[in-house]
Amino acid sequence: MRTILCPVPPPPRRHASVARAWIYALSLGGTLALLAVAVAAASLLQEAARAASPPASGSPEYLVARGAVLFATDFLPTDGLGPLFNATSCLSCHHTPSAGGMGAYGLATVIRVGRLSPTGFDPLVGHGGPIVRAHSVAELGQPCDLPLGIPAGVNMTSVRNTPPLFGSGLIDALPDEVILAGAVPRGHGVHGRPHLVRDAQGRERVGRFGWKADTATLLQFVADAFRNELGITNPLAPIDLIPVGRGSSQRCAGEADAPEDDGTTVMAVTAYLAALPPPAPLADLPPGAGVFTAIGCAACHTPSLQLGDRQVPLYSDLLLHDLGPDLDDKVVQGQAAGRDWRTTPLWGLGARPRLLHDGRAQTIAAAIMAHGGEATSAVRHFMSLLPEARDAVLVFLQSL
Repeated sequence: MRTILCPVPPPPRRHASVARAWIYALSLGGTLALLAVAVAAASLLQEAARAASPPASGSPEYLVARGAVLFATDFLPTDGLGPLFNATSCLSCHHTPSAGGMGAYGLATVIRVGRLSPTGFDPLVGHGGPIVRAHSVAELGQPCDLPLGIPAGVNMTSVRNTPPLFGSGLIDALPDEVILAGAVPRGHGVHGRPHLVRDAQGRERVGRFGWKADTATLLQFVADAFRNELGITNPLAPIDLIPVGRGSSQRCAGEADAPEDDGTTVMAVTAYLAALPPPAPLADLPPGAGVFTAIGCAACHTPSLQLGDRQVPLYSDLLLHDLGPDLDDKVVQGQAAGRDWRTTPLWGLGARPRLLHDGRAQTIAAAIMAHGGEATSAVRHFMSLLPEARDAVLVFLQSL
């Protein structure tokens, strides 16, 4: 059964070239253009809804509207779902408090796996890793003998919770130079570093998406999610994460040699996510904001980053920081080791019932106390505050 939230028909196949052009534009750094279109599209879609007139087929506004449909669609094996997957739709894991948010009660988790040895970390790609899939097309009545769950050879696991996606378009649009400018010593051992990754064209970019900032663009982030969580391959993530060396006679439904999405679905969902507004900024900062800065928390959770003539109040430098042994998950992703984590944007923090990469913390105070490494000094200062000042910091964070 499919869930359709927006009464917009699917695009004719002739619009595949339009979406491919958008993919190419984004790959060349055209995110600001998409963001401008997406923001305008959100307003136009509201006007269109009031006028009962959908956006013109093939227009950028149509792409955003189509992305809203696809975000909520329950995909089937005939659409490329599987053969192994964690969900049948994006909305399955991003629905609280609304589309684009977190999972139910703040939790929608997946498991990353790997094998640690004296020679290093092996993500077991092609051997059941690095993402464990919980479901198979066999549950949908399709013959498939691929095993589920944690594969053989794994000796470490890491739970990863679904992050909210609000404001992703603004994060995508931030120039690399703005993020790089924050990679300077900030005292008390704090010195974040950019996670330099390669984009689809092989160019070095600054990563900004994912718990370890291992993805540079929103488009790639969406493409990887379709492949990793739904098993739907696409031009930017063309190879599925299933065991290698399988003959054609072993094929399951949802298993293919060529990408199952030609890029139109990934592009539309990216456009939709870019149109999701960020959490509303605070009109007036509570007194605890000053204390938050004074004790050193803003050294990593930078209140805002410059985007053109505006400030993006995400409360993150988007850099990697060593957060100590309590948060060491042993997983290596590119240049990020187990103790390295991207500074989590704090906008919308008050709406998140579960915190940290694995959702272990149920209160803001518990999340703060789990920090170590470069955050040790800030945590020590937080704990040394008088109760009234400590409460003021928590009230401020809850208000974000």
